[in-house]
Amino acid sequence: MEIHNDWYKDVVKEIDKHKGRFSKRDYKKYKLDLLLRVTKRVTSFSTDCVECQNFQGEITKLVEDLGDLVHSFKEKRKSHNQVINSIVKHLQKHHELITEGKNLAIWIAIGSGMGVAIGAGSDNIGVGIAIGVGIGVAIGSYMDAKAKKEDKVI
Repeated sequence: MEIHNDWYKDVVKEIDKHKGRFSKRDYKKYKLDLLLRVTKRVTSFSTDCVECQNFQGEITKLVEDLGDLVHSFKEKRKSHNQVINSIVKHLQKHHELITEGKNLAIWIAIGSGMGVAIGAGSDNIGVGIAIGVGIGVAIGSYMDAKAKKEDKVI
């Protein structure tokens, strides 16, 4: 998916300007990688989706406030992450996108449950759980790869 949008390019430049100011921990804490991916998706959907058009203004405000984020109060940092999370929820609900590794996590949990049931029937829960997790990893990895191939990952 190629993005040809001046707004997107400006947001990326502005985030890149602040990269040096953030430690790796802060970069992760403020979800800047996710913000870049979300910005890309919002740009691609903004021609058809009014909410995505509105999110462009919110993303612009988030990026403008990046310089003050490190020295701000906890409430402002929490608000920053809440805005990103609300955009992600919109993309998941209305545009059927998923976050990286979501299917893997779901299927590992399902596989663990199946493994307990298998293990309880064979009097060896450890082996059952291992088999269930293995099945869960296989299915989850396949589903994540399929979503990535279909460009459905944020």
